[in-house]
Amino acid sequence: MGQPKIAVIGAGIAGVSLARSLADRADVTIFEKSRGLGGRMATRRRPDGHFDHGAQYFTIRDPRFHAALEEALERGVIETWDADLMQTEADGTVQSLDDRSPRFVGVPGMTAPVRAQADGLAVLCSMPVQSVEGEAGAWYLMTETGPFGPFDWIVSSAPAPQTTKLLPFAPSVRQALARVDMNGCFTLMIRLPDEAALPFAASRIRHPVLSWIAANNSKPDRNPAPALVVHADNGWSDRHLDAPPEAVRDLMLEACQSLYPMIGWQDALSIDLHRWRYANVARPLGQPFLLDSERQIAACGDWCLGNRVEAAFLSGTALADTLHTHLAEARA
Repeated sequence: MGQPKIAVIGAGIAGVSLARSLADRADVTIFEKSRGLGGRMATRRRPDGHFDHGAQYFTIRDPRFHAALEEALERGVIETWDADLMQTEADGTVQSLDDRSPRFVGVPGMTAPVRAQADGLAVLCSMPVQSVEGEAGAWYLMTETGPFGPFDWIVSSAPAPQTTKLLPFAPSVRQALARVDMNGCFTLMIRLPDEAALPFAASRIRHPVLSWIAANNSKPDRNPAPALVVHADNGWSDRHLDAPPEAVRDLMLEACQSLYPMIGWQDALSIDLHRWRYANVARPLGQPFLLDSERQIAACGDWCLGNRVEAAFLSGTALADTLHTHLAEARA
């Protein structure tokens, strides 16, 4: 009897951590719709600057998460970001935050830790899954290039709304998925002239339009060119998800100019906008994963436990532990 075949949808940290844990027990293939790995641990590379335009940093609190990242820490794939963290009020007042938790970033970009975890795994990028067809033990993933399969198990690590559309869960499971609430987020990536002086490295923002601003070049081993990453407020983003991109960009820039008039926004060399449809976990599932053992389908992700990189890892590894048991029982 050969190893069971498992398809994992999504190459973010949840899906990659799960696949890594199962690699010695199963034939695992990861399907990723984007060109690269990482999910919201993303880096946009431009000839004149680099931007971590998704997750800005992460913390390490759980021992299992630390153990999984220990080699990456030793190799310098992960380093601490020691810059002072500020807070900006809606009136432009800026004050220092007493933030004692170490903040970690991937090096040379936020995708690096996920890429290190995925080393040696079978990953198919630029491969969006359109639908899942078949039955337990004989699942097929339908893509633009044709079907892939059969697979014994299908696991989705995609955001909850996308998982709901893809996997044929039982009605009770679909009801649980429907209770998960996720927000969107718009991100500006702004390249300033080399001589631009920035008054801070990073700041949380309490403003109707904006929630975060950071100088990406202040992170370790980054391109030194001044590169700003600006996140919009999640609620504001939800209300503008279908607005013209130019209008969103102009409203965000207007807010930037009102908060930080000392920055020469008019001198920006380039301004790009990215829309994250599912960026923030407003209401998590409240359990580590979803599992339908009869259908042999499952789901994991940060949306299960909370809005943190570590939550995505813990969700994926918890599901992997349970699948280890199911796979062992199937072979007994």
